[in-house]
Amino acid sequence: MKQLVVILSLFIAHCSLAPAQTFTERLQRVLTGQGTVRIHHDTDIDALVNGRKTPGNATPQAETTITGLSQLLADSTLSADLLGIQPRKVRINGYRVQVYAGGNSRDAKRKAYQMEGLVKSKFPDQPVYTRFVNPRWICHVGDFKTRAEALALLKDMRRTGKFGEAITVRCKINAYVYEQPTATEY
Repeated sequence: MKQLVVILSLFIAHCSLAPAQTFTERLQRVLTGQGTVRIHHDTDIDALVNGRKTPGNATPQAETTITGLSQLLADSTLSADLLGIQPRKVRINGYRVQVYAGGNSRDAKRKAYQMEGLVKSKFPDQPVYTRFVNPRWICHVGDFKTRAEALALLKDMRRTGKFGEAITVRCKINAYVYEQPTATEY
């Protein structure tokens, strides 16, 4: 009985000397032979889960529109990785510049890829899409949400004198939506 009391008192003393861990800190601790957990959340969520008080001037995280967040990332030195924001590629209606449309022959394929190389050399910052869309080979440039943006590139392309037959076309484009991880993504 005396040993039990000594062991119990040592255990209680050890628990009171050990630093207090919050729920999220316990989840994220590193244990040998086990996986790790990372939690990305707002300070208000931390206060709610761990029972901490938030400063009086803390405001909840405001929802940011896709274009506003994209502009923020473009204007600042912050990257999406540092902010914990994950880009997701989506297909939306938009515009591209069509620089080549040929037939379904090997020669048309060769010309389409030649045109792709020419575009990449003159406009290296623009994405180029060369593919076979039955019944012809086509080469498109860019991912533009508005026709005005596509026309601006078309004007620059025509100034080079190499893309006289280029036109703007309406099609599905690649766009990136920036989302913060949800609470279930630990």
